[in-house]
Amino acid sequence: MVSELVIWSLLIAIGVSDAQKHRIPNKAVLMLLVAVTANVIYNPATSGLDHLYGGLVAFAVCFALYLFKVMAGGDVKLLAVIGAWLGLSNLGEASTGIILAGGIVGIFYLMLHVSSTSVALSHQIKGYCLEKVTPGFRSNKPLVIPFAPIIVIGLAYFSYTH
Repeated sequence: MVSELVIWSLLIAIGVSDAQKHRIPNKAVLMLLVAVTANVIYNPATSGLDHLYGGLVAFAVCFALYLFKVMAGGDVKLLAVIGAWLGLSNLGEASTGIILAGGIVGIFYLMLHVSSTSVALSHQIKGYCLEKVTPGFRSNKPLVIPFAPIIVIGLAYFSYTH
């Protein structure tokens, strides 16, 4: 119970840090890893291998996304630790919650981004596509969405439904 409270406190702090500064502190992720490890060790109802595999699978998938510049490095480390916390058996369902939260929050960020510029949405989409096929080309201000708060929202949804 205490370790869960520590884990959630760290997750919220990480989410706030990412929302404010667009950075996930390595020290916070390391503290989260220590709390998750303690939680797994002192919880006899879970299999250590399930948690290890969860962390490894989450890291592998997120690292592939990082290589394609879909995700930042801090998000990869954070999701690997979360995968270790949840275990492989819960990783799929938690990922669904995170993806759902990402879609909802992403729509709000997109609306905010579109409303803060004078460029029409169709021109922004064309510019985005042009940026993807033309290395080094920048058409307008990029849309940056902090992912850690989305992860925390998705995990809260997963925790609530389970």
